[in-house]
Amino acid sequence: MPPTTELTDPDVGYPATDPMPHARQKRFRSLLIGGTSVALAVIVAGGVLVASRQGDEQAAELAGSLFAAGTASGANGRQLELNGAAATGTTVVVAGGEDADSGYRTEFFLSKDAGRTFARAQVRTAKGEPPVAGEIPRYLAAGPTGWVALGDRVGGSVVWTSPDGATWTRQPDATASLAFGPRDRVADVAWTGKGFTAVGQTSDKGDFTDAAPVVWLSADGRSWERRAGWRLHPPTGGTLALTDVASVKDAIVVRGESSTEPYDITWRSTDAGETWQAFAVPGESDEPELSFAATSATMLAVRRNDSDATTYTSPDGVRWTTAAKIEVPGFRRVLRLTAASGAAVAAIETDSGVQLVRTTDGRSWQPAGTATGPAPTGAPTGSPAGSPSGSPSGAADETSSAASSAASSGAEVRDAVVAGDNTVVVGADAADGTTGALLAVRDKAGKDVPAGLPETTGSGKVVDALGAADGRVVAVGGANGEAAVWTSADGAGWQHVQDKNKALTGQGRQRLTGVAPGFAGWLAVGSSGRAPGHPLVVTSADGESWRRADGAPAFQPEGKNPLIPRGVSAGPDGYVIVGEDGYGAGTWWSPDLKTWERGAPAGADNLVGTPTTRRWMQSVTSGLFGFVAAGGVTDPNAYGGVFVRRPTVWISPDGRKWSLVRLPIPAGVNEGWLPYIASNDDVLVTAGTAVTGNGTGTSAFGYASLDGGRSWQPISLPVVAGEQSSVTAVAATPEGFVVAGTVGRPGDVVLWTSADGRSWQPEQPRGTGMSGPGDQRLTSFTTVDGTLVGVGSTATGHGDEPTVWRRPLSTDASATP
Repeated sequence: MPPTTELTDPDVGYPATDPMPHARQKRFRSLLIGGTSVALAVIVAGGVLVASRQGDEQAAELAGSLFAAGTASGANGRQLELNGAAATGTTVVVAGGEDADSGYRTEFFLSKDAGRTFARAQVRTAKGEPPVAGEIPRYLAAGPTGWVALGDRVGGSVVWTSPDGATWTRQPDATASLAFGPRDRVADVAWTGKGFTAVGQTSDKGDFTDAAPVVWLSADGRSWERRAGWRLHPPTGGTLALTDVASVKDAIVVRGESSTEPYDITWRSTDAGETWQAFAVPGESDEPELSFAATSATMLAVRRNDSDATTYTSPDGVRWTTAAKIEVPGFRRVLRLTAASGAAVAAIETDSGVQLVRTTDGRSWQPAGTATGPAPTGAPTGSPAGSPSGSPSGAADETSSAASSAASSGAEVRDAVVAGDNTVVVGADAADGTTGALLAVRDKAGKDVPAGLPETTGSGKVVDALGAADGRVVAVGGANGEAAVWTSADGAGWQHVQDKNKALTGQGRQRLTGVAPGFAGWLAVGSSGRAPGHPLVVTSADGESWRRADGAPAFQPEGKNPLIPRGVSAGPDGYVIVGEDGYGAGTWWSPDLKTWERGAPAGADNLVGTPTTRRWMQSVTSGLFGFVAAGGVTDPNAYGGVFVRRPTVWISPDGRKWSLVRLPIPAGVNEGWLPYIASNDDVLVTAGTAVTGNGTGTSAFGYASLDGGRSWQPISLPVVAGEQSSVTAVAATPEGFVVAGTVGRPGDVVLWTSADGRSWQPEQPRGTGMSGPGDQRLTSFTTVDGTLVGVGSTATGHGDEPTVWRRPLSTDASATP
């Protein structure tokens, strides 16, 4: 996999996992600032955090609203998605998260009245702390002893449990990682009589071209046992992924999709997964098209035909009877089959949308309405309630009809459950070019049941990057679903730039992630919510008035390949943007911010990628040496064919033609890539986060070049032995270099400083926004009048705020910056 999901998430690569007790955290020595040892404190003002030195008479002064924002016209910077649902009786839980600009936040919502009203459930870690950002629940199940949810994060799987659906505990990674490996994919989970059973697939290579089945078993949802799939191989060889699990009486039934005939393969176990027997459901298909569900008394299997579907029923998973046809006008396929103790519901894709049908016995099916519904109360403006992770959200009227058909609105059903006499459907719904969550509740007759979700939380603002020139500091990011720019004279007080030319708005969510000043003015880049992915490129002569530049032919995607700018730099030879072009790396060059051309590879495979040999650039720096970009490539030939990501830099003398240089993976590292790079004269430093151990560990790593990028040596970014660490920024200062990262789980800020790029000293600033509950990070730096200014965020699963950090640079030439 590349460093992003679908090549859209700029923040991936820094997994947030279980917190480390702060009483056990070891602190580094204080850094010498101005020749004295100084501790750091934090001032809180207007919800924005600014670090200052304790005892400093010139502590930073902040306005009440440091990063103000304009009126929301989009989705408040957020996109709520609903991935899974489970029910027992009339109690329903739906789960997903908010894909906000500042990171993904886990959400569980509880209804005790069959989906008519929902309340936000409490989510905590096993230590009672707020959850970290970046974890996505996908599959839910309910049983008589409680509830379980399974999901994923960067580098592994996540397990949540609940006794009642109202309070959820994020289980420790040490527990989950014993059963769920970094190359596993969960596809379904269900209560199966004596506990929970999950199914999915695993891949030794990591790209799932060698998919093999996996079953996981748990009595309580907290501790899981992994059963490798050697007993469940398809009879004709090939690959196999398990996709469905259900239970009737004492039998567990699993279904898999094979790469060879027969495409649908099913097994049954009556001894809690110890042994498995293959069985066949009547009928045949030319492709995998079988779905399973079970009521308290009957197992149901539904197989798609050309224009309808056939239902089969079984009392025990062995004896099957052809029961009925599901005939719906415009039938295409069965999207989802789900059941409760007394009824089952199927979501059917048709020419006119997603239709629901319901049965109590599998022998007769009745219409149960459509799968689209009105936007839940509190959903972000412009969407029916959020969106899938990484999908854009547009600025449409919040009253846009959600009763339109799924075909016209782009509804994607991800799960459905039976709750009493109601059916609750969740997923994604794209209407009028926008994307949001789908939450539809229908009664037994198929009529709409009005439903609502609580209001979103957090600031809705993110500050991604800084630049400084000619006495002006510019910060860029996002606010209220639009791109945002702020300016400052000193990095302490900030003014929101008024978007008079409408350069920062557009269809879908807009966000700026990079900014650089140059001889022709300012350049800022980011992403626009249009599909396929389209660059957001804006320019300004003074940092105050901005105009769009991405209408140039060089920024137009070819076919469905997304173009995603990641980094920007300006040098003597002009301006360069780097990022992603589909599976490959993308570069753009301009001599004057008026004309643009695409970069070219110096070698055949320097920029162009394929699904198995991807390339991506994430940052770029410039100097008399030209331009050097940092990123990664996927190497399917490393480690015996395992699909890994490798650290890579590209060099260009003029920003127009690029040569790829693969850097060696450090000892003890499974894979890693380089999101950040900076330079001082001919000294360059690039750093990133490596994956270590069994795939769940992370470690900060990097390289330095003393000759303008021609040769590279590894650098050491030390932390306390055994600590997880990651890198979140690299910057050059007049005194040397600073690398920011996180240490521990979840992450507290750590800084590494160096005068020469080779020898590094660590420090951990303390205080709110730098350490404590949640995930803290600094993501960009600049220097203003002898002061180092950094921006970032502090976030938990419940909300987030931007952070700003300021510190005078050392006046001692022997001290690090």
